[in-house]
Amino acid sequence: MNEPYETKAYQTCGGWAEPEKPGILSKNEQPMSLLKRIKKIFNKPTTPAPQQPKTTPPTAKPTEQKQKHTPRPESRNRKPYKNQDKRYDTNKPKEQRDTIYKQQQKKQRSLQKETTIVEHKGKPFSNLNLHPDLLKKLAENKFVISTNVQEKSVPAAIDGKNIFCSSETGSGKTLSFLLPMIHKFYNNQIDQALILCPTREIAIQIQKNLQLFSDENMTSALVIGGTNMELQKLELRKYPKILVATPGRLLDMLNTGYIWLNYTNYVVLDEADRMLDMGFEEDLIKIHSHLSGQHQTLLFSATLFPQIKKMAKRYASDYEEIIIGNPTSVATSVEHVLLQLKSDQKMSVLKYLIQRNPGKIMIFFNTIRDTQRMTQLLRRQGARDIECIHSKIDQSARESIISAFRENKIKVLLGSDIAARGIDVPNVEMVINYDIPNNAEEYIHRVGRTGRAGKTGIAVSFYDDVEKRKLEAVEKLIDCKIKRVNNERDII
Repeated sequence: MNEPYETKAYQTCGGWAEPEKPGILSKNEQPMSLLKRIKKIFNKPTTPAPQQPKTTPPTAKPTEQKQKHTPRPESRNRKPYKNQDKRYDTNKPKEQRDTIYKQQQKKQRSLQKETTIVEHKGKPFSNLNLHPDLLKKLAENKFVISTNVQEKSVPAAIDGKNIFCSSETGSGKTLSFLLPMIHKFYNNQIDQALILCPTREIAIQIQKNLQLFSDENMTSALVIGGTNMELQKLELRKYPKILVATPGRLLDMLNTGYIWLNYTNYVVLDEADRMLDMGFEEDLIKIHSHLSGQHQTLLFSATLFPQIKKMAKRYASDYEEIIIGNPTSVATSVEHVLLQLKSDQKMSVLKYLIQRNPGKIMIFFNTIRDTQRMTQLLRRQGARDIECIHSKIDQSARESIISAFRENKIKVLLGSDIAARGIDVPNVEMVINYDIPNNAEEYIHRVGRTGRAGKTGIAVSFYDDVEKRKLEAVEKLIDCKIKRVNNERDII
C-alpha cells in the first residue's frame, strides 16, 4: 500500500529527509501541498558557523581595501579627454560626432602639411614697383613675400630686358613672368603677349594662375592640342590679349591664318629645356619667324645645358642671365632616399609606403604600360583613392584627374614622365620613383613635385642592379650621393 504524499520523504541537499512522525499529523498542523512543503524545505534558514571577531592593534589605522583596477573598455559613454577625438561625446548625435572627428583629422593633416623650411625670404611684392591694382590682387590671393627668383627676375623684366632664367623646380618661376606681363598691361606698355609651354598640363596651370590676376580687359585664351580646335577658333575671334599655347597647335593656327603675331610685344618660353627634349626646336624656329614686331623675350628653364643657351641666343642675343642656385640640383627641402629591391619586391614595398603615408603620393614609371598595369594591380588589392595619368588619356579626363588630386579626392596618383612637369599640386608629401628614369634630367622634375615653395617632402627611389648606370647618371647630374636605406621601415 502506498503512503500518503504528506508522509513521503523529499530530496534535500543530496540526501533524503525522514518526517518526524510518519503518516500522523498533529492537531494544530494542517495538511500542506507539495509546492508549499518544497518551499519550506528550501527556504529553511541555515545557521552560519560562528566567526571570531577581528582584532586590530590599537595603533593601526583602518585601511580601505583597494579594489583591483580593471581597464574600462572603449565605449561611446566615456567622457573624452582634452585633445581627444569627440566621437565618444554622447551629448551629440552620431552624425555630428562623425563630422567633428573628420574635421579634426583634416585639421591635423593640414597642420602637418604646413610645416615649411624657410630658406630665403625675399622682398615683399610691394617693394618690386608693381602696379597698385596688381598689388591689391596679390594681397587678395595671399601673395606677400617674393621668392628668390621672383625678386631678381621681376624688376629686370619690368625694365624691358630680355631674360634667360634658370632655377630649380618649385621656385616660383610662373609668377616671375606673369607679374611683369600683367604690370605692363595695366600701364598700357604692351598690346599682346604669348606664353609657350611644352605640354597641355603646363598651359592649363598657367591659365589658371593667370585668371587669379586678370580682369575683363585682360582676356586670355588657350591654344593647345588634344582639345576641340573649333572651340578654340571661337575664342580667338574675341581677340584675346594673351595666348597660352603649345608649339604644335599654335603652328597649326598660324598656318591657317587664325593667329598672327605681328603685334605681340611680350614672349615667354616656359620649360624651354623640356620643349627641346620633346623635339619642338624646329617648331619654335618657325614660330619665331612670325614674331616680326619688336618684342621682349623671357626664357625659363629648370636645367641649364649648352643647348638651352644656344636657344636663348637665337631668340635674344642681349639677354640677361639669372641663375638661382644650382640648376641641376634638387630642392634642399626634399629628403632623398634610395632603396635597393628586386623586381618581385617592389610591389609589397609600394603597398607598405602607400598604407603608412597619410598624405598625397605621386608614383612615377618609365612606361605607360607599367603605369596602367600597376594601377590595376593596386585596385584589385583594395587600394582606394588611386588614379593614373599618361599621354593616352584624353585631355578632359586628365584635367578632371588632376583637379581631383588637387582637391584631395585622390590620394595616390600614378603617372609616366608626362606628369613630372607642369602639375603644380600643393602638399604632395611623397614622390616614389618605381623605376630610375631613363633620362637623368627627369629625376629633377619628378622629385620637384614635392617640397615645393619651401615645404618639406620625401623622394623614394627603387632600384635594381640592372639600373646601376642610370643611378650613376642621376647622382652625377645632381652632384650628390643619394642616401641608402636597408628596408622600407627605415623610411616611415
